[in-house]
Amino acid sequence: MDAALAGRAVALAARLADLTGGTPQIQESNRGAVVLCTIDPIATEDTWVDVLDALDIADTWSVQGRSPGLGPRLLRAELRPADSDDG
Repeated sequence: MDAALAGRAVALAARLADLTGGTPQIQESNRGAVVLCTIDPIATEDTWVDVLDALDIADTWSVQGRSPGLGPRLLRAELRPADSDDG
């Protein structure tokens, strides 16, 4: 993982931790980096808007788990190197 990609992953992980109270993990993948964060239900729409804004730096992202309001879910964001041909 190059320094620029690592910096983006660390910045995203820190922002998600701040917004959600979760404990993000950064994993290197063959396509770049993956940031995983277990999130509890987010109480306000404003917080969701902030999370979505933070995810703007991700190439793809998803939330896996139960329907809204029913417990923690796993947020997964993938970041690819700036010179990636995938996009």
